[in-house]
Amino acid sequence: MGSEEFDRAWDRQESELAQGVMGRFVAPQYRGRCLSNVSTSLARAVATNSPESWDERMIPLDPTTDPLAGRRAEGTVILLLVDGLGWRAFRRAVEAPRAGRLLPWAERARPITSVFPSTTTCALTSLSTGLAPAQHGIVGHRMYLPRWGVMADMLRMSPSALPGRDLLFTPEFNVTELSGVPTLFQRGLSAAVVSREAFAGSGFTRLLYAGAEYVPYATASGLSHVLGDLLNRPNPPPAVFVYWDELDTSHHIHGPEASLFELELERIQGLLRAVVRRINPERAKGTQLWITGDHGQVSLRPEANVALEQHPDILHDLTGPAGGDRRAAFLTTRPGRAPNVAMHLRELLPGESVVKTMEAARSEGLFGPGPPHPELSERTGDLLALPASPGGISYESPGRVVRHRLLAGAHGGLEREELWIPLVAGRLSDLAGAE
Repeated sequence: MGSEEFDRAWDRQESELAQGVMGRFVAPQYRGRCLSNVSTSLARAVATNSPESWDERMIPLDPTTDPLAGRRAEGTVILLLVDGLGWRAFRRAVEAPRAGRLLPWAERARPITSVFPSTTTCALTSLSTGLAPAQHGIVGHRMYLPRWGVMADMLRMSPSALPGRDLLFTPEFNVTELSGVPTLFQRGLSAAVVSREAFAGSGFTRLLYAGAEYVPYATASGLSHVLGDLLNRPNPPPAVFVYWDELDTSHHIHGPEASLFELELERIQGLLRAVVRRINPERAKGTQLWITGDHGQVSLRPEANVALEQHPDILHDLTGPAGGDRRAAFLTTRPGRAPNVAMHLRELLPGESVVKTMEAARSEGLFGPGPPHPELSERTGDLLALPASPGGISYESPGRVVRHRLLAGAHGGLEREELWIPLVAGRLSDLAGAE
């Protein structure tokens, strides 16, 4: 395919994704073109137990999107999740004149959507359970936990107002109660997870990967090394989930710059080539590689950010700190004060921002189909605020020392740059650009 053919195919696919449009915002496609559908299709392709024994709420990819079209996989399937890999930035990168090595990625790519909120905690839980956020209940980076009466940072598994990790873990705290649904690995999917050594044993890792073999790496070269070792086993796992986080970190710090994105894709492909060089050529050809993301990013500007602690007229009408994310804020208001909070936010946020009742957001299916998690309403609050980029909403608890600058890039909302992600699928040997 030439670049014009790519453009025509991708324009058509993007138009199919642009549903549920609210101005500049679009909706997740939970019914077959979503991240949660990717892991469901993968599990059905490699699991030894019958698909009929799986949760009926787990929806596979649409047949036109499924890389295997519903067939069984003949070898190992690697699912590489690149944190921050957005579709729009991906499309620009693979169409760039210097992107020759990435041509196999372009030939095997199509856009799908992440979940809402388009943030790592929600997306990775959907990936590991095959369910939408409404169903598994992990609905934000910050989330109110009514059973414990605390606003928690879900990555750190600690109260948002306190530094440190896993501070929620007491004899009364059970991480499995957060979602109340099993992982794919607990349902019978035999898999290894390759992720950072720093995340091993953390509360969030335990939530995501219960039932899977955890294989840690500490450096980029270490990732290639341990992945090669996995594939060199006499009987490698049917599925390998790989997590790479550095693209997201770079864009948070520097903003979603095209040069950084292109550099990271080249780097990832180089790591994959190192894997291919370490394993049997026939195994490299017989191993499927699926590459996707959990979200993209948009740029932020400090002057477009609403710091709630600087607006006592808003804080007075809230019953607690904001949940959700900088790009998708969840607000719980005092009785009868939601319209007042909504009015103030609309005055402060950039044009085209959306502030709506959370009841409407849930009924519109932004968090996915039901039946919902029993605490969904309490975890999401009364109001949803979606700032138009480059806007955001932040909140710092009183007395907390802020040691970081405002992020230059962010995600969590429903703009195309955040919600649309690529799904690239092919043989490992081909996508690695092996010579």
